[in-house]
Amino acid sequence: MAWNNNRYYYGRRKYNKTAARLSYMVCGLLFVVFSMVYLTVFQKDLIEALHLSTAKGNSEFKILPAAIIVTVILMILKWGLNLLMRLRGSVHALAYIPSFLGLVTMTAFGRDVYMGESRYIWWWLMPVLTAVFVTVTVAVRKHMKPETNERSTLGIVINNIALMLIMCVGTMCLGNTDRYFHNELRMESLISEGNNMEVLKVAGKSSKTTRTMTALRMMAMAKEGKTGEWLFRFPQYFKSEGMFFDSDSMKTLRFTNDSVYALLGDRPAAGESRMQYLKRLSIEGGDSCRMAVDYYLAGLMLDKKMDEFAEAIVKTSDTGRYYREAILMYKEMNPQWEYVAADNDSTYLSRLKEYRDKQRNIKYKSETEERNRMKLEFGDTFWWYYDYQK
Repeated sequence: MAWNNNRYYYGRRKYNKTAARLSYMVCGLLFVVFSMVYLTVFQKDLIEALHLSTAKGNSEFKILPAAIIVTVILMILKWGLNLLMRLRGSVHALAYIPSFLGLVTMTAFGRDVYMGESRYIWWWLMPVLTAVFVTVTVAVRKHMKPETNERSTLGIVINNIALMLIMCVGTMCLGNTDRYFHNELRMESLISEGNNMEVLKVAGKSSKTTRTMTALRMMAMAKEGKTGEWLFRFPQYFKSEGMFFDSDSMKTLRFTNDSVYALLGDRPAAGESRMQYLKRLSIEGGDSCRMAVDYYLAGLMLDKKMDEFAEAIVKTSDTGRYYREAILMYKEMNPQWEYVAADNDSTYLSRLKEYRDKQRNIKYKSETEERNRMKLEFGDTFWWYYDYQK
Protein backbone atom coordinates (compact mmCIF):
# COMPACT_ATOMS: atom_id res chain seq x y z
CA MET A 1 0.00 0.00 0.00
CA ALA A 2 2.84 2.35 0.87
CA TRP A 3 4.45 1.51 -2.45
CA ASN A 4 1.24 2.45 -4.21
CA ASN A 5 1.07 5.79 -2.38
CA ASN A 6 4.67 6.62 -3.30
CA ARG A 7 3.96 5.62 -6.87
CA TYR A 8 0.94 8.00 -6.94
CA TYR A 9 3.01 10.80 -5.37
CA TYR A 10 5.84 10.56 -7.88
CA GLY A 11 3.36 10.22 -10.72
CA ARG A 12 1.68 13.46 -9.61
CA ARG A 13 5.08 15.21 -9.42
CA LYS A 14 5.77 14.17 -13.00
CA TYR A 15 2.31 15.45 -14.00
CA ASN A 16 2.97 18.76 -12.26
CA LYS A 17 6.20 19.30 -14.17
CA THR A 18 4.51 18.53 -17.48
CA ALA A 19 1.70 21.02 -16.82
CA ALA A 20 4.16 23.65 -15.59
CA ARG A 21 6.44 23.36 -18.62
CA LEU A 22 3.52 23.55 -21.02
CA SER A 23 2.09 26.56 -19.19
CA TYR A 24 5.50 28.32 -19.27
CA MET A 25 5.83 27.73 -23.01
CA VAL A 26 2.30 28.81 -23.88
CA CYS A 27 2.36 31.93 -21.70
CA GLY A 28 5.81 32.90 -22.94
CA LEU A 29 4.81 32.43 -26.58
CA LEU A 30 1.59 34.41 -26.13
CA PHE A 31 3.40 37.29 -24.45
CA VAL A 32 6.14 37.46 -27.09
CA VAL A 33 3.62 37.39 -29.96
CA PHE A 34 1.38 39.98 -28.34
CA SER A 35 4.26 42.27 -27.40
CA MET A 36 5.75 42.22 -30.91
CA VAL A 37 2.42 42.79 -32.68
CA TYR A 38 1.33 45.43 -30.17
CA LEU A 39 4.56 47.40 -30.47
CA THR A 40 5.25 47.02 -34.20
CA VAL A 41 1.66 47.37 -35.46
CA PHE A 42 -0.74 49.00 -33.00
CA GLN A 43 1.67 51.36 -31.26
CA LYS A 44 4.45 51.78 -33.84
CA ASP A 45 3.96 55.51 -34.33
CA LEU A 46 3.69 56.22 -30.61
CA ILE A 47 6.91 54.27 -29.88
CA GLU A 48 8.67 56.21 -32.63
CA ALA A 49 7.42 59.49 -31.15
CA LEU A 50 8.62 58.44 -27.70
CA HIS A 51 12.04 57.62 -29.13
CA LEU A 52 12.20 60.94 -30.96
CA SER A 53 11.27 62.79 -27.78
CA THR A 54 13.86 61.07 -25.59
CA ALA A 55 16.66 60.88 -28.17
CA LYS A 56 15.99 64.42 -29.49
CA GLY A 57 16.24 63.07 -33.02
CA ASN A 58 19.92 62.18 -32.63
CA SER A 59 19.65 58.53 -33.61
CA GLU A 60 17.89 56.52 -36.29
CA PHE A 61 14.86 54.54 -35.18
CA LYS A 62 13.84 51.07 -36.34
CA ILE A 63 10.72 49.63 -34.80
CA LEU A 64 11.58 45.91 -35.17
CA PRO A 65 14.88 45.95 -33.23
CA ALA A 66 13.29 48.25 -30.65
CA ALA A 67 10.34 45.89 -30.18
CA ILE A 68 12.67 42.89 -29.82
CA ILE A 69 14.77 44.66 -27.18
CA VAL A 70 11.70 45.76 -25.22
CA THR A 71 10.17 42.27 -25.35
CA VAL A 72 13.40 40.62 -24.17
CA ILE A 73 13.71 43.08 -21.28
CA LEU A 74 10.12 42.46 -20.21
CA MET A 75 10.64 38.69 -20.39
CA ILE A 76 13.72 39.03 -18.18
CA LEU A 77 11.68 41.20 -15.79
CA LYS A 78 9.04 38.49 -15.55
CA TRP A 79 11.64 35.76 -15.01
CA GLY A 80 13.48 37.72 -12.31
CA LEU A 81 10.36 38.71 -10.35
CA ASN A 82 8.92 35.21 -10.56
CA LEU A 83 11.97 33.90 -8.72
CA LEU A 84 10.45 35.74 -5.77
CA MET A 85 6.77 35.12 -6.43
CA ARG A 86 7.03 31.49 -7.66
CA LEU A 87 3.69 31.63 -9.42
CA ARG A 88 3.05 28.20 -10.91
CA GLY A 89 0.24 26.03 -12.08
CA SER A 90 -3.02 27.60 -13.15
CA VAL A 91 -1.96 31.11 -12.03
CA HIS A 92 1.48 31.21 -13.66
CA ALA A 93 0.23 33.78 -16.19
CA LEU A 94 -0.13 36.33 -13.39
CA ALA A 95 3.66 36.53 -13.27
CA TYR A 96 3.40 38.58 -16.49
CA ILE A 97 1.45 41.40 -14.86
CA PRO A 98 4.59 43.59 -14.35
CA SER A 99 5.60 43.00 -17.97
CA PHE A 100 2.17 44.04 -19.24
CA LEU A 101 2.40 47.12 -17.02
CA GLY A 102 5.70 47.85 -18.75
CA LEU A 103 3.95 47.78 -22.13
CA VAL A 104 1.26 50.13 -20.81
CA THR A 105 3.93 52.52 -19.49
CA MET A 106 5.49 52.76 -22.94
CA THR A 107 2.23 53.30 -24.81
CA ALA A 108 -0.07 55.40 -22.62
CA PHE A 109 1.43 58.75 -23.63
CA GLY A 110 -0.85 61.51 -24.85
CA ARG A 111 -0.31 64.59 -27.00
CA ASP A 112 2.32 65.92 -24.62
CA VAL A 113 4.74 63.18 -25.71
CA TYR A 114 7.15 65.75 -27.21
CA MET A 115 7.01 68.11 -24.26
CA GLY A 116 9.10 66.12 -21.81
CA GLU A 117 6.15 65.85 -19.45
CA SER A 118 7.65 64.92 -16.06
CA ARG A 119 4.26 64.25 -14.46
CA TYR A 120 3.48 61.29 -16.69
CA ILE A 121 1.61 59.08 -14.23
CA TRP A 122 2.87 55.71 -15.45
CA TRP A 123 6.52 56.56 -14.73
CA TRP A 124 5.84 56.13 -11.03
CA LEU A 125 2.61 54.11 -11.13
CA MET A 126 4.19 51.12 -12.88
CA PRO A 127 7.00 50.53 -10.33
CA VAL A 128 4.61 51.16 -7.43
CA LEU A 129 2.03 48.69 -8.75
CA THR A 130 4.75 46.16 -9.48
CA ALA A 131 6.21 46.45 -5.98
CA VAL A 132 2.78 46.10 -4.39
CA PHE A 133 1.88 43.12 -6.57
CA VAL A 134 5.13 41.27 -5.84
CA THR A 135 4.91 41.98 -2.10
CA VAL A 136 1.29 40.84 -1.83
CA THR A 137 1.93 37.74 -3.95
CA VAL A 138 4.93 36.64 -1.87
CA ALA A 139 3.01 37.24 1.38
CA VAL A 140 -0.06 35.31 0.19
CA ARG A 141 2.01 32.44 -1.18
CA LYS A 142 3.71 31.92 2.20
CA HIS A 143 0.36 31.43 3.91
CA MET A 144 -1.23 29.18 1.30
CA LYS A 145 -0.93 25.45 0.87
CA PRO A 146 0.81 24.21 -2.27
CA GLU A 147 -1.57 23.65 -5.17
CA THR A 148 -2.54 19.99 -5.48
CA ASN A 149 -3.09 20.33 -9.24
CA GLU A 150 -6.01 17.96 -9.32
CA ARG A 151 -7.11 19.71 -12.52
CA SER A 152 -6.04 18.29 -15.86
CA THR A 153 -3.04 19.63 -17.70
CA LEU A 154 -5.36 21.01 -20.39
CA GLY A 155 -7.44 22.79 -17.76
CA ILE A 156 -4.35 24.47 -16.30
CA VAL A 157 -3.18 25.62 -19.73
CA ILE A 158 -6.62 26.96 -20.66
CA ASN A 159 -6.78 28.89 -17.38
CA ASN A 160 -3.41 30.49 -18.09
CA ILE A 161 -4.42 31.34 -21.66
CA ALA A 162 -7.58 33.01 -20.37
CA LEU A 163 -5.55 35.11 -17.91
CA MET A 164 -3.10 36.10 -20.66
CA LEU A 165 -5.93 37.16 -22.97
CA ILE A 166 -7.49 39.27 -20.22
CA MET A 167 -4.16 41.02 -19.62
CA CYS A 168 -3.67 41.56 -23.37
CA VAL A 169 -7.06 43.24 -23.64
CA GLY A 170 -6.37 45.30 -20.52
CA THR A 171 -3.06 46.48 -21.98
CA MET A 172 -4.71 47.58 -25.22
CA CYS A 173 -7.38 49.47 -23.28
CA LEU A 174 -4.88 51.24 -21.01
CA GLY A 175 -2.51 52.14 -23.86
CA ASN A 176 -3.24 55.12 -26.09
CA THR A 177 -6.17 54.24 -28.36
CA ASP A 178 -6.85 57.73 -29.78
CA ARG A 179 -6.95 56.91 -33.50
CA TYR A 180 -6.75 60.56 -34.50
CA PHE A 181 -3.59 60.97 -32.44
CA HIS A 182 -2.12 57.85 -34.06
CA ASN A 183 -3.04 59.18 -37.50
CA GLU A 184 -1.34 62.49 -36.73
CA LEU A 185 1.82 60.71 -35.59
CA ARG A 186 1.76 58.52 -38.70
CA MET A 187 1.40 61.53 -40.98
CA GLU A 188 4.26 63.32 -39.21
CA SER A 189 6.52 60.34 -39.68
CA LEU A 190 5.69 60.04 -43.38
CA ILE A 191 6.29 63.75 -44.00
CA SER A 192 9.65 63.51 -42.24
CA GLU A 193 10.55 60.62 -44.55
CA GLY A 194 9.41 62.54 -47.63
CA ASN A 195 6.48 60.17 -48.35
CA ASN A 196 4.01 62.96 -48.94
CA MET A 197 1.61 60.99 -51.13
CA GLU A 198 1.36 58.33 -48.43
CA VAL A 199 0.37 61.09 -46.00
CA LEU A 200 -2.73 61.75 -48.09
CA LYS A 201 -3.78 58.11 -47.77
CA VAL A 202 -3.83 58.15 -43.96
CA ALA A 203 -7.53 58.16 -42.97
CA GLY A 204 -8.16 59.53 -46.45
CA LYS A 205 -11.71 58.16 -46.60
CA SER A 206 -12.72 59.25 -43.12
CA SER A 207 -15.33 61.99 -42.80
CA LYS A 208 -13.75 63.13 -39.54
CA THR A 209 -10.46 64.86 -38.99
CA THR A 210 -8.52 67.13 -36.65
CA ARG A 211 -6.96 70.50 -37.24
CA THR A 212 -3.49 68.97 -36.96
CA MET A 213 -4.32 66.36 -39.61
CA THR A 214 -5.72 69.09 -41.88
CA ALA A 215 -2.55 71.18 -41.54
CA LEU A 216 -0.33 68.13 -42.16
CA ARG A 217 -2.31 67.27 -45.29
CA MET A 218 -1.91 70.82 -46.54
CA MET A 219 1.85 70.58 -46.09
CA ALA A 220 1.96 67.28 -47.99
CA MET A 221 -0.24 68.59 -50.83
CA ALA A 222 1.83 71.75 -51.18
CA LYS A 223 5.10 69.81 -51.28
CA GLU A 224 3.76 67.53 -54.01
CA GLY A 225 2.07 70.33 -55.95
CA LYS A 226 -1.28 68.56 -55.53
CA THR A 227 -3.28 71.23 -53.71
CA GLY A 228 -5.51 72.03 -56.68
CA GLU A 229 -6.20 68.32 -57.24
CA TRP A 230 -6.66 67.06 -53.67
CA LEU A 231 -7.84 69.91 -51.41
CA PHE A 232 -11.52 69.00 -51.15
CA ARG A 233 -11.09 65.25 -51.26
CA PHE A 234 -10.70 65.59 -47.51
CA PRO A 235 -13.09 67.14 -44.97
CA GLN A 236 -12.41 70.84 -44.44
CA TYR A 237 -13.90 72.12 -41.18
CA PHE A 238 -11.48 74.89 -40.17
CA LYS A 239 -11.48 77.25 -43.17
CA SER A 240 -8.12 78.90 -43.89
CA GLU A 241 -7.06 78.46 -40.26
CA GLY A 242 -6.92 74.72 -40.94
CA MET A 243 -3.88 75.25 -43.16
CA PHE A 244 -1.94 76.21 -40.04
CA PHE A 245 -1.42 74.42 -36.76
CA ASP A 246 -3.16 75.39 -33.55
CA SER A 247 -1.20 77.92 -31.51
CA ASP A 248 -1.82 75.81 -28.39
CA SER A 249 1.28 73.65 -28.02
CA MET A 250 -0.77 70.95 -26.29
CA LYS A 251 -2.62 70.36 -29.57
CA THR A 252 0.39 70.21 -31.90
CA LEU A 253 3.10 67.61 -32.32
CA ARG A 254 6.62 67.82 -33.77
CA PHE A 255 5.48 70.13 -36.60
CA THR A 256 4.33 73.65 -35.73
CA ASN A 257 3.57 76.83 -37.65
CA ASP A 258 7.30 77.46 -37.80
CA SER A 259 7.41 74.37 -40.04
CA VAL A 260 4.89 76.00 -42.40
CA TYR A 261 6.81 79.28 -42.42
CA ALA A 262 10.03 77.41 -43.21
CA LEU A 263 8.26 75.59 -46.04
CA LEU A 264 7.02 78.87 -47.54
CA GLY A 265 10.33 80.62 -47.04
CA ASP A 266 9.35 83.54 -44.81
CA ARG A 267 7.56 84.47 -41.59
CA PRO A 268 4.58 86.80 -41.19
CA ALA A 269 5.45 90.41 -40.49
CA ALA A 270 4.35 92.04 -37.25
CA GLY A 271 0.58 92.59 -37.29
CA GLU A 272 0.17 90.70 -40.55
CA SER A 273 -2.74 88.25 -40.73
CA ARG A 274 -2.14 84.84 -42.21
CA MET A 275 -4.02 85.57 -45.41
CA GLN A 276 -2.19 88.89 -45.80
CA TYR A 277 1.04 86.99 -45.26
CA LEU A 278 0.17 84.42 -47.93
CA LYS A 279 -0.96 87.12 -50.37
CA ARG A 280 2.34 88.96 -49.93
CA LEU A 281 4.37 85.80 -50.55
CA SER A 282 2.32 84.83 -53.62
CA ILE A 283 2.69 88.30 -55.14
CA GLU A 284 6.38 88.58 -54.35
CA GLY A 285 7.21 85.12 -55.62
CA GLY A 286 4.63 84.70 -58.37
CA ASP A 287 4.47 81.26 -59.97
CA SER A 288 8.06 80.64 -58.88
CA CYS A 289 6.82 80.44 -55.31
CA ARG A 290 4.34 77.68 -56.13
CA MET A 291 3.68 76.54 -52.56
CA ALA A 292 2.85 80.06 -51.36
CA VAL A 293 0.49 80.49 -54.31
CA ASP A 294 -1.19 77.17 -53.51
CA TYR A 295 -1.59 78.14 -49.87
CA TYR A 296 -3.06 81.51 -50.83
CA LEU A 297 -5.51 80.12 -53.40
CA ALA A 298 -6.53 77.33 -51.02
CA GLY A 299 -7.10 79.84 -48.23
CA LEU A 300 -9.33 81.99 -50.44
CA MET A 301 -11.38 78.97 -51.44
CA LEU A 302 -11.66 77.72 -47.87
CA ASP A 303 -12.84 81.17 -46.75
CA LYS A 304 -15.16 81.38 -49.79
CA LYS A 305 -13.66 84.70 -50.89
CA MET A 306 -14.45 84.28 -54.55
CA ASP A 307 -13.78 87.82 -55.73
CA GLU A 308 -10.26 87.68 -54.35
CA PHE A 309 -9.83 84.18 -55.77
CA ALA A 310 -10.84 85.40 -59.22
CA GLU A 311 -8.29 88.20 -58.95
CA ALA A 312 -5.53 85.83 -57.85
CA ILE A 313 -6.19 82.93 -60.24
CA VAL A 314 -5.62 85.06 -63.36
CA LYS A 315 -2.04 85.62 -62.18
CA THR A 316 -1.22 81.90 -62.06
CA SER A 317 -0.99 79.13 -64.60
CA ASP A 318 -2.32 76.38 -62.33
CA THR A 319 -5.48 74.66 -63.57
CA GLY A 320 -5.94 71.95 -60.97
CA ARG A 321 -9.34 70.32 -60.58
CA TYR A 322 -10.59 72.44 -57.69
CA TYR A 323 -9.30 75.64 -59.18
CA ARG A 324 -11.31 74.83 -62.31
CA GLU A 325 -14.42 74.11 -60.26
CA ALA A 326 -14.03 77.45 -58.48
CA ILE A 327 -13.46 79.22 -61.80
CA LEU A 328 -16.64 77.75 -63.30
CA MET A 329 -18.67 78.63 -60.23
CA TYR A 330 -17.39 82.21 -60.26
CA LYS A 331 -18.14 82.54 -64.00
CA GLU A 332 -21.63 81.21 -63.30
CA MET A 333 -22.11 83.89 -60.62
CA ASN A 334 -20.40 86.60 -62.69
CA PRO A 335 -21.03 85.98 -66.43
CA GLN A 336 -19.25 89.24 -67.27
CA TRP A 337 -15.95 87.87 -65.96
CA GLU A 338 -13.66 87.60 -68.99
CA TYR A 339 -11.14 85.07 -67.68
CA VAL A 340 -10.95 81.95 -69.87
CA ALA A 341 -9.93 78.74 -68.14
CA ALA A 342 -6.96 76.97 -69.66
CA ASP A 343 -8.89 73.68 -69.68
CA ASN A 344 -11.60 73.45 -72.32
CA ASP A 345 -12.90 70.03 -71.31
CA SER A 346 -16.67 70.07 -71.03
CA THR A 347 -16.60 67.48 -68.21
CA TYR A 348 -16.62 70.10 -65.48
CA LEU A 349 -19.42 72.08 -67.14
CA SER A 350 -21.54 68.95 -67.43
CA ARG A 351 -20.94 68.01 -63.82
CA LEU A 352 -21.75 71.53 -62.63
CA LYS A 353 -25.00 71.41 -64.62
CA GLU A 354 -25.84 68.06 -63.02
CA TYR A 355 -25.05 69.52 -59.60
CA ARG A 356 -27.38 72.48 -60.16
CA ASP A 357 -30.14 70.28 -61.57
CA LYS A 358 -30.19 68.05 -58.51
CA GLN A 359 -29.92 71.04 -56.24
CA ARG A 360 -32.81 72.96 -57.78
CA ASN A 361 -35.16 70.37 -59.28
CA ILE A 362 -35.35 67.74 -56.55
CA LYS A 363 -37.67 68.47 -53.66
CA TYR A 364 -36.05 67.70 -50.31
CA LYS A 365 -37.88 67.36 -47.00
CA SER A 366 -35.40 69.56 -45.17
CA GLU A 367 -32.14 71.43 -45.56
CA THR A 368 -30.38 68.62 -43.71
CA GLU A 369 -31.66 66.02 -46.15
CA GLU A 370 -30.59 68.17 -49.10
CA ARG A 371 -27.17 68.69 -47.60
CA ASN A 372 -26.64 64.98 -46.92
CA ARG A 373 -27.99 63.72 -50.24
CA MET A 374 -25.93 66.23 -52.20
CA LYS A 375 -22.89 65.22 -50.18
CA LEU A 376 -23.25 61.57 -51.19
CA GLU A 377 -22.67 62.48 -54.83
CA PHE A 378 -20.85 65.81 -54.74
CA GLY A 379 -19.19 65.87 -51.32
CA ASP A 380 -15.72 65.93 -52.87
CA THR A 381 -16.37 69.06 -54.93
CA PHE A 382 -15.66 72.70 -54.20
CA TRP A 383 -19.24 73.44 -55.16
CA TRP A 384 -20.64 71.36 -52.28
CA TYR A 385 -18.16 72.97 -49.87
CA TYR A 386 -19.14 76.46 -51.00
CA ASP A 387 -22.90 75.87 -50.77
CA TYR A 388 -23.19 73.60 -47.73
CA GLN A 389 -20.09 73.56 -45.52
CA LYS A 390 -20.61 75.91 -42.59
